[in-house]
Amino acid sequence: MFKHILIPVDGSDFSDRAIDAGVRFAKSINARITGFIAEPDYTLPLYSEMITRQAESMEAYAKRARQHSETVLKRMGNRARTEEVEFDTSFVQSDMPAEAIIGAAEENGCDLILMASHGRHGLDKLIHGSVTGEVMTHTRIPVLVMHG
Repeated sequence: MFKHILIPVDGSDFSDRAIDAGVRFAKSINARITGFIAEPDYTLPLYSEMITRQAESMEAYAKRARQHSETVLKRMGNRARTEEVEFDTSFVQSDMPAEAIIGAAEENGCDLILMASHGRHGLDKLIHGSVTGEVMTHTRIPVLVMHG
């Protein structure tokens, strides 16, 4: 059975449900988990933002991204400790979340990826894409999908 589960999250209420389900599942099969978050890369500010001094520096953005990921992953860690599930974390900045998720699973030796999916269809899926679909298409690691 599975021994090490990667649970990618984004901090949304929806991903919090994946945390709960993932921790419960890991406990039921005596697996450990790695919580993972991929924050978007820094985007260069627009000229208008620079003129009005509303632009965020690269350093400030990196600090804010790290704080956000630590907050989200801390919630997962607390939940894992409550259920006595072994837990680790991983964080990157990347505009390609599917690739980052697959990379994290491979680097951490995970044998399962547990993801939440919004279950978008039609035009909504075409416009917003599907990170879950990309992960399932480009990895050989099994992917367990929670639909919301």
